[in-house]
Amino acid sequence: MGATARLYRRGKWQQSEDGSETVVDVWEVWTDSETDTITTVVTATGIPAKGASHPERASAIVVERSADHDDEVLRRWLVEVRYSTAITTREDAAYNSQRVKGGMRSSAIEVPAFYDARGYPLVNSAGDLYEGLTRRIRTRTVNVTYNAATFPDWLFELADTVNAAAVTIHGRSYPAGTCALRDVELPDEPERDKDGALYWPVSYTIEINPLGFFVILPNKGPNELVYQTRASSAAPWADTTKASYDATASANRRIIKRPIQTEEQMNTGGEVWLNSIGQAVKVPTLSASQLGTGYISGNSTTLTLSTGSFDSATHVGALVRIFGAGPKGRPLEARIKSVTSSSVAELEGRAYSTVTSGSPKAVWLSGAIVNQFFLEDSADWSSLPLPNNQP
Repeated sequence: MGATARLYRRGKWQQSEDGSETVVDVWEVWTDSETDTITTVVTATGIPAKGASHPERASAIVVERSADHDDEVLRRWLVEVRYSTAITTREDAAYNSQRVKGGMRSSAIEVPAFYDARGYPLVNSAGDLYEGLTRRIRTRTVNVTYNAATFPDWLFELADTVNAAAVTIHGRSYPAGTCALRDVELPDEPERDKDGALYWPVSYTIEINPLGFFVILPNKGPNELVYQTRASSAAPWADTTKASYDATASANRRIIKRPIQTEEQMNTGGEVWLNSIGQAVKVPTLSASQLGTGYISGNSTTLTLSTGSFDSATHVGALVRIFGAGPKGRPLEARIKSVTSSSVAELEGRAYSTVTSGSPKAVWLSGAIVNQFFLEDSADWSSLPLPNNQP
């Protein structure tokens, strides 16, 4: 049993509104007998296979084939082969060769606000922060679908973690700590692919925050740290400065916590700003003017001032805002981890965009001390399927 094919009619050509092109070729197939199967017909020598390129347009591939039996001559078949340049999803492939898919949409999260869009601190004339104000941080959400050969129990254990190392999504690299795995979902039962093999279609979301998943809270409270020293083991403890505490032997120094009091020795009854060493700043000096200008390289934590200066005594722990260093040139907010010199500081977060020394940008620093906390566990995402094999 067999079949012979020849090109019967070439092509009905069409161009769609989106610019993709379609062409249909018709092949005539003669079988050896009237009882030959459809498989014999579509596999006849010369009939283009699914995915084959058109001889005149390599970017057009076979996307559909259909065979029609001649009603009068039972050994004669006409096979239509449709080519298209449109991108296909390859869903007719085996489950383990189908791509990991992931549509992306814009999203946002609410975070505590400390500055307005200009960089001015959100405080009253006495330096008290307006509590409860939030602002929206623009994020991205990727809806991922991939096919698992077995029940992916490990994926549920990985849920609600952030990437411990950089990952690539849709060809773009995202630094560690900027992507969170959410909402892992499986159907009630596995499905079958075109070859009958069972697989689990898994879906989950990746939430991308270019600035990282952390919370920043003002360094305020009703209690303060009190540094004490004594002359000897028999002498009474006395309050002292942090510098004197550091210079005293460990056996004769200690730190206690005490409610913050007014000058009349009454408890304040509320939260008071604290400095970087945990002591009360009852009348904080918060600046509503620009600190200076500075520059920073993308993915770096080192901020260098071109104008203005840092103060190691008051700026460690402060929230700084660098214009142009965030995503797409937006401002970057980061906590100052340490002050190296009057012009250089190390930040808790990394810059997203580069601000060059030849064109420094505005740097704002209100003076409010804040604390940065990471509430998401990080994990190894090296085995997590992500959408990168796009056509």
